[in-house]
Amino acid sequence: MKTKRMQAMKAANGWLFIGLLLMVWLGAACSSTPSRGVADAGTTIAVNVDKTEDFDFHDYFDTVRYIPLETTDDALIGEVTKLYLTQENILVFDQKTMSLFLFDARGRFVRKIGNKGEGPDEYMYINDVQLDAGRGLVYVHERIRNRIYTYDLSGKLLEQSAKASVEFNSFFRTEEGVWVYSCFKDNNPGHYNLTLLSPDLQTVKKQYFPQKEFVNVTFESVFTGDGRGRAFFYYPSSNIIYELDGTDVDPYLCIDFGSRTVPYDQIREAGNMEECDKLLADHAYLGDIQHCFVTRNRVFFSFSEMGAGMGPGYKCFYDSESGETRVFKAPFMSSVDYPIALNLLYASDDLWVYPLYPSLFSDESFEKLRKTFDADIQFDSNLILAVCHLKEKARD
Repeated sequence: MKTKRMQAMKAANGWLFIGLLLMVWLGAACSSTPSRGVADAGTTIAVNVDKTEDFDFHDYFDTVRYIPLETTDDALIGEVTKLYLTQENILVFDQKTMSLFLFDARGRFVRKIGNKGEGPDEYMYINDVQLDAGRGLVYVHERIRNRIYTYDLSGKLLEQSAKASVEFNSFFRTEEGVWVYSCFKDNNPGHYNLTLLSPDLQTVKKQYFPQKEFVNVTFESVFTGDGRGRAFFYYPSSNIIYELDGTDVDPYLCIDFGSRTVPYDQIREAGNMEECDKLLADHAYLGDIQHCFVTRNRVFFSFSEMGAGMGPGYKCFYDSESGETRVFKAPFMSSVDYPIALNLLYASDDLWVYPLYPSLFSDESFEKLRKTFDADIQFDSNLILAVCHLKEKARD
């Protein structure tokens, strides 16, 4: 009996050893993963900017419909920082004017959400927003007061949280609490970039990704959801998109730029900005993942050259079912009548939404487009949304 038990233990230890070797091998495929209780796993894709291509409309889409966002004295959009599209409404967060605009499905202006000001029920500075379409709620991070306001779509303020225990730049609410991205030291002695707070923002439940100092930061939103209940996180000190699974953080997609990958491990150990700049100087590194969208089987993101001056920006998408990765450098789609910019504003399993800016139209194309709308479109009007419907093959 004892011999059999020892043989079983040896076999189990052998499998354990193989398992450990496998984990090491997986980690090597994405060796820049910052870790604090985060396993090295996920999928790694190689991105080669020497093989960029044109984004041809007909490769992906069957049809496109255009939605001009109405321009009024109360609805003058400076920039679209974040956009949510539902069957009934279009919600636009404009950080340039610190405004939340609500339009109906046809683009007619409905109202602003909340009021800018210094009063007790007003906001001074919005840093991030999240729409809960199912409940009809808009969550707004007021950066100066460091709290979250909850509005309904009628614009009524329903709740105002207490000041959060950790200062943060962007957030994402899940069933487990509120995930926040921070680059502030107050109440954050470990310099953690990612923190899971309790729903009332008062208690730290988990923290991830410590840095020696906050030297590589962003004030952009670093969270996205796939519309199916999954949430994802990406931040400037990593080339990885992470999935937020309950209270855990799992590597989802690692972007490998080969020899041009930013030395993130060294950046996280930099003691000040001068050290960080020195690491990036004289190298045409690639990184700075931004504007990420995840759908059922696709990941979209932007990235750019870093280090030696301001380099060009790129768009990339990865198809998890086919394994296809494509990189685009041109700022506009090809094979279209109008200048549809590749700055993706919203993505779902069925459609992708891109912007058209009237000021960029030629006279001929501008007059052609104006005839398709009842609304009065001018060169200085708000942007027009190009709602592009995926081909059935691309959708599957």
